[in-house]
Amino acid sequence: MNDTHKGHKIIVSTSRLAATRWEPRLTVIWSEDGEGKLSKLTIKRAFRVRREAEMEGLIFAKKWIDDGKPDLSPNSAPNECLSSEARSE
Repeated sequence: MNDTHKGHKIIVSTSRLAATRWEPRLTVIWSEDGEGKLSKLTIKRAFRVRREAEMEGLIFAKKWIDDGKPDLSPNSAPNECLSSEARSE
């Protein structure tokens, strides 16, 4: 599932955890000061329906953007995100 939000391209995929569980995987791409940026986010929640995991991932990505793209790495403050990886392109 792909979408855009405030100039950010959001790509949502899912990972199968068990026969009936899905975990959202997010990639957010944007440009900042003329430099390409990319962040990969994984939400540590499992969903029974793949489409629900995709929709919740999209909602999470949009909120992350709206909140100013806070650091969600494991060493930052506790949050719902399992991992975050950011890099410049």
